[in-house]
Formats: sequence, structure tokens, C-alpha cells
Amino acid sequence: MDFSKFKTSDWLKIGGAIGFFIFGFFHWTTVSIAGFGSDSGFNVFHFFLTGTVPWILVIGTGVITVLLATEKLKSGTVPWPLIMLVATGLAALLLLIRLIFNPIDGKDEIEAAGGDVGRGVGLILSAISGFVAFAGAFMGFKESSGGSSKALDSGVRKIGLGILATLVGVGIAVTSQALSPKDEHAS
Repeated sequence: MDFSKFKTSDWLKIGGAIGFFIFGFFHWTTVSIAGFGSDSGFNVFHFFLTGTVPWILVIGTGVITVLLATEKLKSGTVPWPLIMLVATGLAALLLLIRLIFNPIDGKDEIEAAGGDVGRGVGLILSAISGFVAFAGAFMGFKESSGGSSKALDSGVRKIGLGILATLVGVGIAVTSQALSPKDEHAS
């Protein structure tokens, strides 16, 4: 394998994927209750939308990057830089949501009992790894477009529209579920 073919953006995507693969298995939450000590638990697979989905996206990006750099996968027919930018961008957004809100079932009850629910080292390091992969994908996309701001603006616009469409779809689904009549007498 000729490592001289790997660019800085490739190393960032691959490094982010490797980091996320490893740190995804570390503890993503910490729980401490006064008088009882503390415990850590859960990992990437306990949080499907904000854990497993980003994990798959980032690792997939890392694998595609290796295949493209080693020329096992031909570039040109598929817009891989844009696809990797969208994949890692979505992963970074989902990881940021998990990092900021970090909801786990029973969090309110634990905190009401005087406990504390926090972020584990695995979540923090996985999020950093995901952000590194996104930075690499952004650099790779910029390199593929020749640094053209027009191509970059077009790609950012497409990503924005994709995220907006996703949020609208989720909003419609949640709203329709909340507004649907509930039949309490159903058997």
C-alpha cells in the first residue's frame, strides 16, 4: 500500500473513522448518586439515531476513503467527495445533538433523587473523532472542486436542502403522531 497517495484530508477521514470505531465501545454516559458512588455505561449501540447511525456513516466514509486512495474504487462516476461530506456532516450533527442533550431513559428520576447524569469519555472522544472526519471530508470536497467557491456553495446548498427536507419530514411525522386520535378502548 502506497501511503504517499493519501492526502491530509484522507488521513483526517481515516483517523476519525478509526477513533470513532474504537471510542464507540467506551462508556458514553456516567451516572453518580450521592452515597452510592458512580457508574458508567452504554456505548454507541445504545443510541441508534445519535450513536449507531453516525458510527456507520463515519466508518463507511473511512473505508471509502481507503478504497479511493488505493485506487481499488474508481472515482469519477460517483460524486464521492460530496457523498462523504454529507455523510460526515450528518454524523457530526447527530453527534452534536447527543453531546449537547445526552438524554437517557430515567434521567429525570435520577436527577430528582439527587443523582447526576453526565457524558462519558467514549461519547466525548467519539464526537471529536466524528468532527475530525467531517473536517477531512470538508477538505476533501474542497480539494475535489479545485477550491472553487461556486462548487462549494452548490454543495453546501445541497446539504442544507437535504437537512431541511429531513427535518421537515421528521416534524411532519412527529406532528401527525401527536395529533392522531388515540383509541383508549382498542383491544
